[in-house]
Amino acid sequence: PQQSIMTTSDTAVTTGPDLNDSRSPVDKKLYRQILLPNGLRVILICDTLAMHQEKFFDDDSDDDDDDSDGEDGDEPEGESKATAGTGKGKDADGGDDSAGDDDGDDDDDDDGDEEDGLRDAAAAMVVGVGSMYDPPEAQGLAHFLEHMLFMGTKKYPEDNAYDAFLSKHGGSDNAFTENEYTLYHLCIQQEKLFPALDMFAQFFIAPLMSQDAVEREMNAVESEFQEVKNSDQCRLQQIMIQTSGRKPEDHPFGIFGWGDLKSLRDAPKEKGVDIMDVLRNFYDQYYFASNMSLVVMGAYPLDKLEAEVVKMFSDIPSSPREKQVWPMVLKNEKTWEQVLESPMTTIGLPMVDESLRKVYRMAPVRDRHTLSLTWQMPEQIQHWRSRPCDYLSHLLGHESEGSILSAMKKKAWATACYVGVGDQGIEFASSHSLFTATFSLSEEGMDHWQEVVEAFFVYVGMLRHYCSGTSKLPEWIFEELRLTHAMTYRFSDEQSPETYVETIAERLSPHFRLPADRVLDGHDLLFEHNADAVKDLLDNFITPDKMRVDILSSSFGRAADYEAKKDDGNTEDEPNETTDDGDGDDEKIGEENPDVQATIAKYGPPTVEPIFGASYWEEAIDDDTIQKWKQSSNAQLPPDESSIKLPPKNPFVPEKLELKPLPPDDADHPLLNASIKLCISIGKKKSWLPATVMKYNGPKKSLLCSYEGEDEQWHLLDQELSDLTPEKLIPGFEGTFDNKAIKYRVVALAKDGEGAVMKFGDETDYDVEEGSAFPPIPPPQQPSRLPKLFYNQDGIKMWHLQDRKFKRPIAELRTRLICGNANKTPLHSTCSDLFVNLVSDAMTEIAYLASVSELGSSYYGSDVGITIRVNGFDDKLLTLYKTLLEAILSFRGRSAADGLPPCIKPGRFDALSEVLKRRYANAGLKASRLSSDIRVRCLRPGSRSSHVKSLALETLTEEVFVTTMADMMKSVSVEILYHGNVTLDDAKEACTLISDQIKTTGGTGLSKKKYPTEYVAQIPRNAEPYLVVAPTIDPAAPNTSVEMYFQVGKDDINDRVMTDLLTHMLYEPLYKQLRTDDQFGYTVGCDSRWTNGIMGMYFYVVSSYKSATQITDRIERFLSEHRKELVEMSDATFMEHLVGVAKQKLDMFNSLSEECSSYWTEIRDFRYEWQVHRDEALALRAVTKSKALECYDKWLYPWKVTGSTETEGASQIRNPNRRCLVVQVIGANEEGDAAIGRPEVKDDLPVGEQIDQLINDFHTEVAKQTWGKVY
Repeated sequence: PQQSIMTTSDTAVTTGPDLNDSRSPVDKKLYRQILLPNGLRVILICDTLAMHQEKFFDDDSDDDDDDSDGEDGDEPEGESKATAGTGKGKDADGGDDSAGDDDGDDDDDDDGDEEDGLRDAAAAMVVGVGSMYDPPEAQGLAHFLEHMLFMGTKKYPEDNAYDAFLSKHGGSDNAFTENEYTLYHLCIQQEKLFPALDMFAQFFIAPLMSQDAVEREMNAVESEFQEVKNSDQCRLQQIMIQTSGRKPEDHPFGIFGWGDLKSLRDAPKEKGVDIMDVLRNFYDQYYFASNMSLVVMGAYPLDKLEAEVVKMFSDIPSSPREKQVWPMVLKNEKTWEQVLESPMTTIGLPMVDESLRKVYRMAPVRDRHTLSLTWQMPEQIQHWRSRPCDYLSHLLGHESEGSILSAMKKKAWATACYVGVGDQGIEFASSHSLFTATFSLSEEGMDHWQEVVEAFFVYVGMLRHYCSGTSKLPEWIFEELRLTHAMTYRFSDEQSPETYVETIAERLSPHFRLPADRVLDGHDLLFEHNADAVKDLLDNFITPDKMRVDILSSSFGRAADYEAKKDDGNTEDEPNETTDDGDGDDEKIGEENPDVQATIAKYGPPTVEPIFGASYWEEAIDDDTIQKWKQSSNAQLPPDESSIKLPPKNPFVPEKLELKPLPPDDADHPLLNASIKLCISIGKKKSWLPATVMKYNGPKKSLLCSYEGEDEQWHLLDQELSDLTPEKLIPGFEGTFDNKAIKYRVVALAKDGEGAVMKFGDETDYDVEEGSAFPPIPPPQQPSRLPKLFYNQDGIKMWHLQDRKFKRPIAELRTRLICGNANKTPLHSTCSDLFVNLVSDAMTEIAYLASVSELGSSYYGSDVGITIRVNGFDDKLLTLYKTLLEAILSFRGRSAADGLPPCIKPGRFDALSEVLKRRYANAGLKASRLSSDIRVRCLRPGSRSSHVKSLALETLTEEVFVTTMADMMKSVSVEILYHGNVTLDDAKEACTLISDQIKTTGGTGLSKKKYPTEYVAQIPRNAEPYLVVAPTIDPAAPNTSVEMYFQVGKDDINDRVMTDLLTHMLYEPLYKQLRTDDQFGYTVGCDSRWTNGIMGMYFYVVSSYKSATQITDRIERFLSEHRKELVEMSDATFMEHLVGVAKQKLDMFNSLSEECSSYWTEIRDFRYEWQVHRDEALALRAVTKSKALECYDKWLYPWKVTGSTETEGASQIRNPNRRCLVVQVIGANEEGDAAIGRPEVKDDLPVGEQIDQLINDFHTEVAKQTWGKVY
């Protein structure tokens, strides 16, 4: 590694332990750890592959050449590419779908975004302060401060300067606040890294934190809170905090870390506290260099990265400027042994003893039955080498034969489980770890939850038996885990730069405390087995008398049943206050829900948690039950009648990890895909011509070069392969072709995962970096680099592509069974959903073993059939695939008399039907999800709603299911892609396996003409938008969601790139105007959409205090006002946007999975445009500003343009050419305007049926016109 820059002793940069030895073997990046004089710890990452692609600095070209080569520089159906956006704060999802069977998302969406495979520069800063440090009088302060830092700095005072800069140059940023740290991160195109870093550094040097931004950002925090207020997981977490016995004044666990207007505005005001004084004081206490760590990754030499970081970040104050409320002890200051000890290590465990040995029942928002068992224990990072909690999680959470889950599934009591300690949220801190076992129960399982707990302790007792006696836990269990972890780390995929720097930065946060030399691998590898630590956890912590039980169950009623009571006149509840107000009105609570009445009769009126408003009951677990569980947990083997046992040895651990050989005449070579220049005689003059190396013929030692204009020529390579080492082969390297007749020079090398590179090696490249010139388009790939259709008969098509980019022993095998009757009736759609659940459930024990060995599998149904994906290490991939395919095809040709195939165990049909019923009930509970679902169903008349499918499910029997599936799968066609470390012979073997099974079970017989047709509604051109207004399904939903969709037309590459360009140009100003300036909501944005071959754009806002009409009008006004900005946009600025989009199109994939997804999308959508990103970049090159304005006026602008030039104004006549659909989903939040216009929910009409009728009315209004068959 390069040596660190050292300055004078007063300003010396201290170099830390070398991380390069702990890299994964496939990780070619270079690392350096430094400690700045102010105490800031920094990890610098030189992205060598990206750097070899282009020399950003140090012009080393030969002086005797006239042409200098020196370079200066600074899976649901349908999909679309998302433009770069900006977000701040915690994940708005709140982890709401954590329980395996409670996914409430409808699957009829077109909005699955494909990763763009960005390989930009990135940076992340972690600050060692989080929500646990919030002052009790201003809870949520750390989160609020995170928001405020984005609102301008003294050096860059405009509150959107940073975001605007990133957005303009194809970048993005984010931040989030955890218990003990706050993390900020960004990504940006390589050439703009240092300007972005300078702006970023000012967050931590001189932020404005102006009074003008306070109200805006408090509203933003409030909006974030409203988005998760109905998250069951967040509600349960807050109940755990509420009932822990810890007050915010006494223990940080009692802090409400999200923050809202009440905690940040109202509470401080009531106590006479100036929030700005508290905010600035908090910043001065905890935002100092020794409490921060920075990670920077870029395509620059380490010395250059270090010099820039030292220059930009040295002004961060080295120590606190105010006395800390929670004092941090700094030891060995400004040396590499520097340690900042967290005060949270001494505060004790989070829950008082009196809060344990109790069961807490909560009425959930969603229809679900979830049992959670929680134990608190000392923090576990001290055991980072052995990770005993992970070891126990592996055993207790195993899903194979003999596991707790397997035993519970046999009794139809549970459908999923998760066991372990999370690494974020309240589960993981310097003070504690929370070990949790969570089970998704069936309705029957709810009646037997105590027996589920007992089964858990039977397994614990078995483990204690092996840990305490002469019999020890088999060594192969740990060895399998160690080996799997090692293989996963060794061949880990390259993450996107932003994700990677974020991951490394989190490992530098205070409570991770990994040794400095193990930052890269300390969290990924297992170094030793610590049997004593495992035994200690089992004996002293995971015990019945130290456990709390939480049950979320709709058998207690739903949250809305109880919250309706508060709307009938109750005042805001105080902490731990029940809803019993003494006036005899308790019968009003859920008076039409017998479950609610039964719950109140059994447990009394609920307690209401005051922040989220969740209703719950607290009950001590009786001594007899505790004693029974204790007996089960004694060190002993399970009783003879129990099916519980240790997991079997894993047959899917890969044994062959070598890369398969490539064809000799199309072999690998270090110069492949590189951009070079060749000195060629043209007449009497020699000229340097740019070219790209496309192919290598090993036996002939020849390289195929593609020149500008796509002319190709073979050249004999003079150097031996051994001479072209990575150390020598860098930009600027020179060699010869054709017996030294032609001289060549390397301009840029391709990165792993990248295709052909085209650079010119002159000032043109600099112009591209600066955004003032369009990037060169690489030549088209050779056919051998693209999927090849090698089998096309008997209704089966199979493509193969051997990987030569990522060089890992992994593969992807994707299959789609196109079923002629897939979407024939609502019954067929329902059966398809249930079929996927049944197969997934039947394969759990096998698929789980495979997943432990990094061999994944998944399946999903759609309107055209069933898709199967198997991916991971290729050695045992076909073994798993064969088992899965056999299970899927076993449903073909069965009659009602035959019943379900043998792979479906007794009782599972009813159990999985119940799971599906809950999924349908939970679909669209979030306003934003429902608005997207309504938009998609308006566009896709053939899609079935969850409500319609739930009606079909109500009367579904096994016999009807079997005959319906047989009808659905009677006529099929099969499409397959095998991609990765697999040869053509491997692909032929897979093809034979698949075709044999298809033929054995009934053959194919489905011609393309009979494929299910997915028509898309044609929105007529109209001066006024078509409007669909619906209420939220959840009667207590706090948010209103609006989507404005503008339909463009049938897929056309020119329109496709234009929608991408327009949304790229509009995103940041839209976000700034509606989110930052106007405060319309936390979620604001726009994007392009591709819906079954029809292009469009949509604008979306989610708000808890603006009405749907206000939002719609504001979007229209923005589109009206922004035309002037486009008209006046300079040519240079327009070119920067154009270049930004083009670079995103041309960027590399980060992993085989990303590349395979791109190819699979082309197969799935019947386009087969393998080089679609290159083709789109070519189309972008022809786009002009006048053409962009023309499309804006036609598709988006609300008014008819009457001028003859682009600068002339618009009339007051509405634009008659727009095809616009507005979907408004209106929530029930009465505190602002969000509930204005909410449609009445009729008592005699389910809300799902009401929404279906609205969509049918829309189809009638547009005369049921469609675009016809697109592909």
